[in-house]
Amino acid sequence: MDVGPSNHSQYPDNGAWAEMLAEVYEKNVRLSDLIARRWPPRSGTAVLTELERERSRIARELHAGAGQPLAGIKLHLEILDECTSAIPDSASLDSARVTIGRLQTLAEQALSQVRAVSHRLHPPEWQEMTIDRAMESLVESSGLSRSLTLTRDLQPLPEEPSHSVKVQMYRCAQECISNISRHSGATEASVSLVADDGRLVLTIADNGRGFDAAAKNSGIGLRAIAENAASVGGSSGITSSPQGTTIVVTLPCGAD
Repeated sequence: MDVGPSNHSQYPDNGAWAEMLAEVYEKNVRLSDLIARRWPPRSGTAVLTELERERSRIARELHAGAGQPLAGIKLHLEILDECTSAIPDSASLDSARVTIGRLQTLAEQALSQVRAVSHRLHPPEWQEMTIDRAMESLVESSGLSRSLTLTRDLQPLPEEPSHSVKVQMYRCAQECISNISRHSGATEASVSLVADDGRLVLTIADNGRGFDAAAKNSGIGLRAIAENAASVGGSSGITSSPQGTTIVVTLPCGAD
């Protein structure tokens, strides 16, 4: 039984999945732009509602269109692995099991990535939480506290913001935390959310390598943060140097 050479280069690596996630995120930003052009700038709540509805649709399609087939592939690979015991030649058996093991790993990685993207697009649990609990859940699920020294100030707020403001603040925090994990190389970070005179102020800082915040190619994520804040009448500011990066997002508590 010839299963081909055991060359790792013929299988996709984690870089391929990272590229897939970046492409999905870029399409999500383009979707935001398309929806924003469809409604007048004053109707930020309508834009947010439609955007969240579309994110939910994409999440459902990912689950049904990719997640379920991948789960089926993984199950059939497990069945195939059990069937290899019928192969008489030990060399062929070992080679087949190695190949099946690699395919199982790739199927599991693909399934995990699809679930992660689906969760990122439409995590209903946090939308039912208060903003401080939602932020705490985001920080915990990111794994940031296990990869660096993390300081957090996420105390209960005197007043819960409107749903649209909560969603946009969460999206901004999500992008900031993702950037720290993927790009900063930081060993320390802090996350703070406080109320200040009827406004919410999110401050996320790290001691990483920094970047040129003024550069045109500084990333779609930073543009998304600014657009998310502006869509509900807020603002964002970024300072970065080789000693670290600080992002401040200020949003009105507002009312839907």
